[in-house]
Amino acid sequence: MKQVEFDKPSALPEGLQEKGQTGHHSITSPPNQSKSETASAEFWQAIKTVIGLQNQAPPLKPVSRNTDLPLSFSQERLWFLNQLKPDSSAHNIPLGLHIRGSLNVPALEQSLKEILRRHETLRTTVATVDGQPVQVIHPIPDFRLAILDCTTIHHFLREQTQRPFDLNCGPLLRATLLYLGEQEHVLLVTIHQIVFDGWSEGVLLRELAALYEAFSTENPSSLPELPIQYADFALWQRQSLQGELKDALLSYWKQQLDGGLPAQQLPTDHLPPVVPTRRSDRQTLVLPQSLTEALKALTRQEGATLFATLLAAFKVLLYRYTAQENLFVCSPTANRNRSQTKGLIGYFVNLLVLRTDLSGNPSFRQLLGRVRTCASGAFAHQDLPVQQLVNSLNLVNTPLNQVMFVLQNVPKQPVKLPGLTVSALEIDNGTADFDLALSMVESAQEFIGVLKYNTDLFEDATITEMLGHYQTLLEEIVANPEQPISSLLPSLVQRPLLAASTQERRQQQQEFVAPRNLVELQLTEIWQEVLGIQPIGVKDNFFELGGHSLLAVTLFTQIEQKFGKNLPLATLFQAATVEQLASLLHQEDESESWRSLVAIKPTGSKPPLFCVHGILGNVLIFRNFAAHLDPEQPFYALQAQGLDGKQVPYTRIEEMAAHYIKEIREIQPEGPYYLGGYSFGGAIAFEMAQQLKAQGQKIAWLGFFDSVPLGYRQQGRVHEWVLQHVKKVFQHGPDYILDLVKWKIKQSLGIADWSSKHGIKETLLKIVQEKLFKVAHKSHPEMEQPLPPTAVPALEAIHLETIRHYLPQVYQGRVSYFQAMEVSETDKWYVDPSVGWKKLATEGLEIHGVPGDHTTMFSEPYVQDLVEQLSTCLETAQAKVRG
Repeated sequence: MKQVEFDKPSALPEGLQEKGQTGHHSITSPPNQSKSETASAEFWQAIKTVIGLQNQAPPLKPVSRNTDLPLSFSQERLWFLNQLKPDSSAHNIPLGLHIRGSLNVPALEQSLKEILRRHETLRTTVATVDGQPVQVIHPIPDFRLAILDCTTIHHFLREQTQRPFDLNCGPLLRATLLYLGEQEHVLLVTIHQIVFDGWSEGVLLRELAALYEAFSTENPSSLPELPIQYADFALWQRQSLQGELKDALLSYWKQQLDGGLPAQQLPTDHLPPVVPTRRSDRQTLVLPQSLTEALKALTRQEGATLFATLLAAFKVLLYRYTAQENLFVCSPTANRNRSQTKGLIGYFVNLLVLRTDLSGNPSFRQLLGRVRTCASGAFAHQDLPVQQLVNSLNLVNTPLNQVMFVLQNVPKQPVKLPGLTVSALEIDNGTADFDLALSMVESAQEFIGVLKYNTDLFEDATITEMLGHYQTLLEEIVANPEQPISSLLPSLVQRPLLAASTQERRQQQQEFVAPRNLVELQLTEIWQEVLGIQPIGVKDNFFELGGHSLLAVTLFTQIEQKFGKNLPLATLFQAATVEQLASLLHQEDESESWRSLVAIKPTGSKPPLFCVHGILGNVLIFRNFAAHLDPEQPFYALQAQGLDGKQVPYTRIEEMAAHYIKEIREIQPEGPYYLGGYSFGGAIAFEMAQQLKAQGQKIAWLGFFDSVPLGYRQQGRVHEWVLQHVKKVFQHGPDYILDLVKWKIKQSLGIADWSSKHGIKETLLKIVQEKLFKVAHKSHPEMEQPLPPTAVPALEAIHLETIRHYLPQVYQGRVSYFQAMEVSETDKWYVDPSVGWKKLATEGLEIHGVPGDHTTMFSEPYVQDLVEQLSTCLETAQAKVRG
């Protein structure tokens, strides 16, 4: 039977390090505690018991693929986070290699394809079966390495690493080779964390080097086949983590976290924004060699580990900033305790919650003993997934993503490719998983600290000061480890008061109010079910609780089933709390309040901007967009008539435009007007501008967001469209023609977006439904499934017909066009839409390339770039009006 191997020996005391490294499964005696506080005999006996139970787990071996394969517990947590925020790039892991020399591109491509063959997890996506996520392992793809001629790479790297993945459709690995010259390339590989972790990076790079060396000399791979795959581990983990072992692990963690985990009162410079961006930055600290040696000497003297010493110092720093004596810090562990997992690519990482009691004003030496015991116990009980811990101990509302600490004491090995000079690129995805994350990197001569922080909360100067205080603290500790922790860093005497003040303001903002009547109670129950959060107060904001467009659809479907009232999604802009929604539901006839005009951001001194909906008719997609606008910029959106399922939809673009003009003139009777439209809405905004001009009004600015003038396609000259398709052939290669034919055939059947993995019978049954929904994904980023049976599908079908029959006329004015720089699989067969708009705008078409594709340009983080460029256009137009 395979014996347990400790995953992270550097975090364990000396006595346990040896056991972990040799694979022994017993502990003969507690390790030498030296002058640190000693742990009880019961503590070490508990560790021995858990190790014995771990060794009784069933063997880890391959399992059948003819059944639903569950996610691992760690994957399940990431999948859940993705459901809450599907447009997030926070879990993208970028790898970059700067390669100099004569690169054998076919060998590199073949190497990556072989890695995809070897590791099923890189060919895995996530589907939902009976409400539960399962792994879907796909056949080996016809992998092609995308090759781009690029002379400026920084913008491209940032844009690629911040581009979200679709966990349902995949693939979850993107590889691009940038051609900088005959002797210079950059390989960029971006992978979603649900199939990858830090350990996996080493596996991938080692295999890439071995395979490239073989294939570049036309030799076969020398790598042995893998004994198991990640899916085997995921199933084994669920089967083994039950019974006595699970009870023992839970018992330990319940004892460690007894009494709950208070929120850390971090010294933030700003309160959390209504729409968190999770943007991050990082700063670096290099400790002098003398201080590094002194820390190592102190660690040896105390019989501790560098992990415990540096973590204890970090907790002292937090204590001096917050005055809190009950502190917890999270730390990741690779969680590869079985030898079969060492060579696998996959997401094995687990998060450990390291809680320390700092009460009694201990000396640093005493505190180090506490931290040492805490870390030893945590790593011995690391097999319990953090999500199981959260659920079992009811920690749902505990912000575990506040502070993280990591010690990286295994140096990264350089990538060696024969005949080439390879250097790793430092690429960051720019998003913050934690508010504060300190990584200490150990080298032969010095410690390097990297502090990554959430820029929504912290100013750069605060982080610079914090790193300086950490170094000062370490110097004081090695000089006299007997000092009480309250006497360390005396310059921070006033810091706790500032932190307490920040926390008081937070508590005032987050006052909890329970339901006060039956309607509020019923709505609260629906919110808690949809959002998966308990408890929810009647004043809590839907979006601040993690709600997004897809969850809003589910929320309003359940509200309609419960109360018999069909409310538009835009209601959430005016009624984003249970209290406000309950008040709205009390109204006798909500149809009287129905309007197309939605005041998303009605205040501000500047002229209002009016923006028309996309193909689905609702305007919830504009929420993040509006949140990033200038505080003085009012913003109104126009939703489609008929969205409530009661009013008759318009069937002509001209009718829609006339109706919307009537509503905006109630807000702004006279021009000049600022008009915009997204996707389908671009044609409506265009027609509104025409009609307003005919009424003698001025148009100060007209802009479209990735809108294609479909009607113009029938008017355009054939040779222009042929020329554009020829350009596509050069961009995508000869396969473009074959793929275009296949796509056109699928499109004619209405199944262009239906996965080829489904059978003919199933596909035919889906044709009618897919015909209604195939454009939904283009105008609604978070939407991954068809909407429930409401008026929206029928409304979408009507809009598709109206746009096909609309023939726009030449516009006497200038148009701003915001074109998505990425082309999704669905969009890539459309030729350059500017060909049409250029012919329609007599004063020219101003094209602005924005990051993201048609479905993500309004999502974080791309929407920030979009709003920046839009704001410049609006400022120019407003200045022109002022003269």
